[in-house]
Amino acid sequence: MKKLLLITSLVFAFSAKAQEDSSDRQNDIMISPIELIAGPALNVSYERLLNKDSGIGINVAVLLDNNDDGDGLQSQISPYYRMYFGKKYAAGFFVEAFVPITMSNDAIYTPYYGPGYYVSEYRYEKNTTIGAGIGFGGKWVARRNIIFEASLGIARRFGMNSEYSDTPVTGKGMLGIGYRF
Repeated sequence: MKKLLLITSLVFAFSAKAQEDSSDRQNDIMISPIELIAGPALNVSYERLLNKDSGIGINVAVLLDNNDDGDGLQSQISPYYRMYFGKKYAAGFFVEAFVPITMSNDAIYTPYYGPGYYVSEYRYEKNTTIGAGIGFGGKWVARRNIIFEASLGIARRFGMNSEYSDTPVTGKGMLGIGYRF
């Protein structure tokens, strides 16, 4: 019984030590508080670290403003792949490729001309597009697995009706704080 207790405590001690190694922590979750306060928009990100030099993840940005017009970009989901160039495990400078899937309400403007009057009509049409983009940034790991990130990316949207849509370009950014677990 004493041998079993000794072996169990040694295994527990080694596994606890292994949990402190950053390579055992493979998940990052992050939120950008600036967009939440100033937007109001919710910008959250989850990343699964594949190894010390790469990771895959998803970024979700949702506009929380309840605009009566319903115009503009409403939400964007962006899966991404990152390559890290820092000395620490999955930290430092990175480049990423991402695929933004945007859901927006596009304003369709229809003018009517008559003798002596001018009337215009707006209606809104839901539009979902997909795109391809590239970004760069930096990630820093602090004590107790708190992480900080600053990143920026730009993408081209495909499948848009150019007559009604504002712009074929979209972006992705994060100035956030999170936790590695």
